[in-house]
Amino acid sequence: MGLVYRYLFKSISAALLLAVLVLLSIDVLFALIKELNDVSSAYTLGDVFFYVALTIPSKVYELFPVSAVLAVVVGLGALAAGSELVVLMTSGFSRLRIAVVALGSIGFWLLMVMWLGEFVAPAGEQMAQDFRNHKISQGKSISTSKAIWLKDGDVVLKTTQMRALGGHGGYQLEGVTVFELSEQKLKQVSKAQRATYQNQKWQLENIQISQFQADGVHLEQLETLAWASRIEPEILSISSTRPKYLSLRDIKKYQQFTEETEGMQSAYHIAWWSKWSFPLLVMATALCGVMTLFGQIRSGGMAQRLVIGIVIGIVIYLINKTLLNFGEVYHVYPFWVATLPSLALVLLLLLSLAGKLRFS
Repeated sequence: MGLVYRYLFKSISAALLLAVLVLLSIDVLFALIKELNDVSSAYTLGDVFFYVALTIPSKVYELFPVSAVLAVVVGLGALAAGSELVVLMTSGFSRLRIAVVALGSIGFWLLMVMWLGEFVAPAGEQMAQDFRNHKISQGKSISTSKAIWLKDGDVVLKTTQMRALGGHGGYQLEGVTVFELSEQKLKQVSKAQRATYQNQKWQLENIQISQFQADGVHLEQLETLAWASRIEPEILSISSTRPKYLSLRDIKKYQQFTEETEGMQSAYHIAWWSKWSFPLLVMATALCGVMTLFGQIRSGGMAQRLVIGIVIGIVIYLINKTLLNFGEVYHVYPFWVATLPSLALVLLLLLSLAGKLRFS
């Protein structure tokens, strides 16, 4: 039996590698075409390739559910076309047992992809966005629509750009505006040309302070001002990154930052639950591929299996994204949109493969 398991594992793993390479090549090609529209003297063709290369880990992670169903449909489908699965079933392998072996094979690579999605992809995605923004800003003025906004209790910070100061662990903000509220009313606005973060504190430079009082607006001009705040560069970086590209550690850190004030936004809750339910999504897509093996697909060729696998994967991927976006917009409890659909689909498919449930 060990020989059979190894043979199935090798078949699925080879198909999975092929699926990842095919889907990744298509995604990278479209990303390159999109970025070519922004090529300039500041953002060169070499910069485009470097930027897209940095996003590859996040693309592998995001496309893995589609890759999983392709691996099952193509890998086991080839065995089904050669009647090898029929031989396995006549020798005592049930449909459920084949499904479990397929899930185990996908699960082995899933662990690596989850590690990639937690430790490599978020860092690569943030580095890619920082690199792209830095390159483009050298040739263009920074638009206010790209500004970073962050609220910490009664303080709201706005900045147009953040960059690291090489090798010293410091950061610098450009175009800084600090809004201070009191009882839901604007109390003070401080505008600084720049702010430097060193030794766990901010130093504002060239500041104009506008204080709103009962007798009018009082203006004050200062060259430098030390500003104590819980807002750190890491929190700013997290807040300026799309939640789906963040790691669980980053989301947890952002949750700890916001829990004492207004609470975390629904987008971060959705991202948190979708990260934890990612294995369920992969299992659901893989089991959908297994279900097709016991239908008409086993008599088809490679092209037919490839098309069916892509269609199944894309449909489930789009349904999942639609549910996540729906939950984010309408503030639906994350479990209902991020976990329950995949969990329900996995249970239904396992029951069907075990012969406990039949779809008429």
